[in-house]
Amino acid sequence: MSKPDLIISIVNHSNPELLHDCLRTLYATTRECTFEVWVVDNATDGRGVEAMRRDFPQVRWLFNTARKGFSANHNQVLRQASGRYFCIFNDDTIVHEGAFDSLVRFMDENPRVGMAGARLLNADGTIQNCTFRPMSLSGQLFDLVFLPRPLHFLKRKDIDPAQYGHEEARVNWVLGACIVVREETLAEVGLLDEAMSPLGNTEDTDWCVRAWKAGWEVAFCPEAVITHLTSRSFRPSATGPDKVRVELWRTRVAYFRKHHGRMREWMLRAILVGTLPYNSLVLTQTLLRGRMELTEYRRQLATFLRISEMGLRTRV
Repeated sequence: MSKPDLIISIVNHSNPELLHDCLRTLYATTRECTFEVWVVDNATDGRGVEAMRRDFPQVRWLFNTARKGFSANHNQVLRQASGRYFCIFNDDTIVHEGAFDSLVRFMDENPRVGMAGARLLNADGTIQNCTFRPMSLSGQLFDLVFLPRPLHFLKRKDIDPAQYGHEEARVNWVLGACIVVREETLAEVGLLDEAMSPLGNTEDTDWCVRAWKAGWEVAFCPEAVITHLTSRSFRPSATGPDKVRVELWRTRVAYFRKHHGRMREWMLRAILVGTLPYNSLVLTQTLLRGRMELTEYRRQLATFLRISEMGLRTRV
């Protein structure tokens, strides 16, 4: 039996309604390429699983006995499945007509492209950030601090404007909600780095950069359109620190150490520590002006404190 064109790996995070919509639209809109869908049940409570196995009997399931991280979950599929291309894909997605057909066709037509991402839309139909330039220290600074509205454009410094166009483009990295990788690229570059994060933050950046370093191209395929409901799989704490955001910055420190060396890592650490007084001042002013509830103030302040602590640790 010949290999399918595409293996699609999805992780179930106890969101049966989201996953059901993802699978429903995936099967309804993919007509040309041959594909297999693998779902990794990440030690969930099992809610909705039997219904999905009944509605989508062609899906192949893997069941974890303990919860695993983003990379570890997808790597299980990348190790076991066999296809010409592989896609790591979020469960909080809605697939538009022909999206995966377009991605497979694009990869077939561009043999030097090792990885490719789709155009991602927010729930309201606006374009979601999905194509990026290389991570820079200035980009991290602008992303972390509060900026007055006229300077908000600085927060987009590391975003590649290709995402707004209608032409295919080569970009530094694409968002991990949907990345298609060539079988040969996977064999050369290797699996996702399981040491970076349990939640899935900079593994996509790291994977794409490793592909570039190995001589492969990373591309944006605008014909493939996916609605991404933006981290509906993870619910931040209403009172304590935002664990997802804290983990994001922890993995960025790890990324800078891995790809940019110790000096730039420590420069990033200095940013994490040095921005705390300014961010705390802005938060306090917002609270005193009646523009923020005390509970939200405490949550955000606790988040910034946790982020700044990482700048002082010898290892994160």
